[in-house]
Amino acid sequence: MISLHNISFEVKSGNLLLKEISISFGSEKSGLVGKNGAGKTTLLKLMMGQLECSSGKIDKKAVIGYLPQDYQFNLDQSIADTLGISDKLEAMDKISVGSKEEKLLNIVGQDWDIKDRALGILHNFGLKEIKFNMPLKELSGGERMKVALASLLVWNANFLIMDEPTNNLDYSARQVVYNLIKDWTGGLLVVSHDRELLNLMNRILELNETGLKIYGGNYNSYVGQRKVEIDALHRQLSDTKNELRKIKRQAQTTKEKQEKRTSRGKKLREKTGMPKMELGKMKETGEKTSSRLKLIHDLRIKNIARNLAKAKEQISPENIISVDLSHTKVPQGKLVSRLEDVSFHYPHSDKIILENLNLIIHGPSRISIDGPNGSGKTTLVKVILGKLKPSSGKTYLGLDNVAYLDQGVEELDKNKTLLDNLKKFYNFDNTNARKWLGRFLFYDKDVFKEINILSGGERIKATLACILAGDKPPQLLALDEPTNNLDLDSIEQIESALSNFKGTLIVISHDKRFMANIGIERSIKLSYNGS
Repeated sequence: MISLHNISFEVKSGNLLLKEISISFGSEKSGLVGKNGAGKTTLLKLMMGQLECSSGKIDKKAVIGYLPQDYQFNLDQSIADTLGISDKLEAMDKISVGSKEEKLLNIVGQDWDIKDRALGILHNFGLKEIKFNMPLKELSGGERMKVALASLLVWNANFLIMDEPTNNLDYSARQVVYNLIKDWTGGLLVVSHDRELLNLMNRILELNETGLKIYGGNYNSYVGQRKVEIDALHRQLSDTKNELRKIKRQAQTTKEKQEKRTSRGKKLREKTGMPKMELGKMKETGEKTSSRLKLIHDLRIKNIARNLAKAKEQISPENIISVDLSHTKVPQGKLVSRLEDVSFHYPHSDKIILENLNLIIHGPSRISIDGPNGSGKTTLVKVILGKLKPSSGKTYLGLDNVAYLDQGVEELDKNKTLLDNLKKFYNFDNTNARKWLGRFLFYDKDVFKEINILSGGERIKATLACILAGDKPPQLLALDEPTNNLDLDSIEQIESALSNFKGTLIVISHDKRFMANIGIERSIKLSYNGS
């Protein structure tokens, strides 16, 4: 359906973001992964014609439905407007009452069945009582997502392109996306860090600085294949290091033998009284031999060193953060938090966010706060931590050291370096500060980067590194949607960091795989009325 032929894309700085990408898409389901900034969204925009290739060409023989990243709902817009069919429905209504204007006939065109087609698609999504003139604000989050997905299908698309379709969605809305993908029989290309979604794919495409690589199977299969590749690269690296050491030893041995021969020859010639001219000639020959042998060994060492550097480049840094957080330990059974008949509404608002809520948390435990978007999850966490006071009811917090982490990383000074921020939290000297940051995978010049230029994943790692430093790190840590907009490498790093935490963990997230990997043991579910 779609073919890319050696396409490249040059950014304004003159650097090639994408270089000579060639791939074909048919009826398979393809998941596109890669680090943030690798060019995934750019590739989709090139395929949609929103950007022009610097070189190469794209052939398309498909009717494409496109869902861009961070799709924004206009809540005042009608369902018909969201589907893009309001003009055709209006024209059909006028025609049905006797108008024969050529303009109206042109608007309708061949789409006389558009109303039935749209209703059929909405019904397949379970929206059977829906009316085209209803505004989106009257729908739930999951229903809005169904309408957005229906807008992709109403024009008989046979290929879907979706950019992070589950970002910022609660689990019920995510389930709508999953069900569409499961039932979809056309071609599909989706950019996502949602591992549950990626496991619905037939193949995974990995985009990195070297190009695009294809892996057959779903995400779990991709992870297994990448492990085999990485293990092979590590063996290659080890073999190359051994070969380099061997060649260096051989070069040293050869050099020492040649020096001994030269020394013995010189003594023999002096003892036998060989003429000076002959002595000079033999000395010159010996030096040439030594020089030739040195050149041969130097070339071999240079070639192996080049292979070693290449092998190192192919191995990505490990996504493992290993750090001693024994100071965060909470005694078994300790009362961490208690809420008694807690209600909350914001000042100057009558809307009740939390109502008559009772909750007890004992440590150490790992808890998720679940519920649809708008149900009060973030508010509840802030009440538990004492950042918000309830409108009524009683709260108790049994720990002195607590921390709250959202993607805004408000704890850090965005205009200061990572190193300076760490020193603000704890009185490290430069050596110990850099050692600590190294455990969170910040090396060399990384520690001198200002917070405002870090990626989303780097900011969360940086915040964790700062708030968990020192002798009195938090024993209660709350995280609000920590994986939103992060690439897969960053998510794995956050997971490994949290595995070291010994205290009580409270997490808001719709990423089920992430929750399982960090060991969530208990779930607190909120409904829309905050109960």
